[in-house]
Amino acid sequence: MTLTGIFASMAFLVSCGGKDAVTYNNELMTIINSNEKFVTDMNRAMQTKNYSEAEKVRGNWEKNVTENIKEVEKIGDFDGDNSFQKALLTGLNGYKKIVTDDYPKLIEIRKSGKDDVVAGNALLDNINIAFEAMGNGVNEEAAKFEATHKK
Repeated sequence: MTLTGIFASMAFLVSCGGKDAVTYNNELMTIINSNEKFVTDMNRAMQTKNYSEAEKVRGNWEKNVTENIKEVEKIGDFDGDNSFQKALLTGLNGYKKIVTDDYPKLIEIRKSGKDDVVAGNALLDNINIAFEAMGNGVNEEAAKFEATHKK
């Protein structure tokens, strides 16, 4: 089972005073989409059973997502509307949980050579369900943000 990114990049033509809504949207989406590289790298490492590489990817991903959270917090809201920012933070915190809790367990199961299929599949299911929920939440808020700030 492979993981795929599910955050849609949305671009729309609007403009508000100061930082325009397009720039704000794109800035936030670029931040969360930076995690796609780690999803791909993790899939590759796990599929090739290169668990030392998977641990390296996981560690780098954890650092990246921690920085992403700080960036989104620093960017703040858009003209008093923090709903899109909150959705991104929820998504990023979801990634953080996956890389700090779920992947270490999955890597350990696979690395042990005992490959507990039931536990491994349960972790993969949790990861995929979390990715889907995060993606849906971000995409729903992105659509609302677009509708609200369209001129």
